[in-house]
Amino acid sequence: MVGYLVKGALDREIPLHTNVNVEELIGDGERVIGVRATRDGETLYIKANRGVVLAVSSYERNASYAKTLGHQLKVESMVMPSINGAHLRLAGPVGGRVARVPDVTLLGFHVPGEEQENGVPLWRGALPFLGLPHTIVVNRAGKRFANEGFYRYIYYATDIIDGNTQTHPNYPCWAILDQQARDKYPFGSLMPGQPMPEALRVSADSLEQLAEKIGVDAAALGGTVERFNGFCETGVDEDFHRGTHPWGALMCGDQSRQPNANLGPLERGPFYAIPLHRLAGGGIAASGLVADQHCQVMGWNDEPIAGLYVAGNSQACLDNGAFMQSGITNARGLTHGYLAGRNAAGKPSDLLQQAIQRLGL
Repeated sequence: MVGYLVKGALDREIPLHTNVNVEELIGDGERVIGVRATRDGETLYIKANRGVVLAVSSYERNASYAKTLGHQLKVESMVMPSINGAHLRLAGPVGGRVARVPDVTLLGFHVPGEEQENGVPLWRGALPFLGLPHTIVVNRAGKRFANEGFYRYIYYATDIIDGNTQTHPNYPCWAILDQQARDKYPFGSLMPGQPMPEALRVSADSLEQLAEKIGVDAAALGGTVERFNGFCETGVDEDFHRGTHPWGALMCGDQSRQPNANLGPLERGPFYAIPLHRLAGGGIAASGLVADQHCQVMGWNDEPIAGLYVAGNSQACLDNGAFMQSGITNARGLTHGYLAGRNAAGKPSDLLQQAIQRLGL
């Protein structure tokens, strides 16, 4: 999809400039009219005839922003280091308003040796592998705590706080799998049957030994696996309804297993435990810039900032709310870009007003 958009720009002879860092927005007292940028140590001033669109994803790689705006606790990130909150840095001095929704905290892992640019570790989301047969996720008590095959369940359950003990009972947590899972399914970039690096996992010949190595109660882990294996025989997860969501069955299940694509017993050693780490939302941030129906950035006076637009994950998720749905970031980016472009060209979309009239709102 990105390639198609790039081709569309090139076909229309729209210049694309790389390795350019925008330092600040330039205004004339009434509207945003351009930017000051740098490239290879040279200062550039670029005039905006129609407007400036901020579409730089989120602030996920900016630890200070993530802590103060996102309230997430020591999260890793799947995105590239350049996703550092430039939209907030740029819009702040001209009065851009910020809003937030609840955080999106994912679970992931790092395969040793996998890196992004400049040696930054490449973190992978774990969900496609957590709902596979012969795999469960347990907390520090050695118990399952969610439907591992549905992201809206397990991700929220991970961050639950026990008010009595002031702890996160479900974190730390581990993916527990047996040799059947390793023989049948990939885990990240590790193909079926490929040895798992020791730095990624703990392994043992028995569940009791595995529990001792990761510091959870052996009897509790054994009981959890025994109960889960019983669900695999009936095809019904009586605790967390794993396999009942079509999304989970398709995205992290085995369609050849019936009647439940997400269930398979853990019964053949060696057994493996992979510690799971908190990940930020993969560019989907809790906080972003507030926009109107034309994707104009709003000021703290509830008036749009003339000449300044925002699109994609840089915009506060007030249109779709907390958390996410598959592909929603792509849909938001495309929609916001369309609306901003129409308004900047002097042809604002009236689709919202049409819908309001049609529905009698």
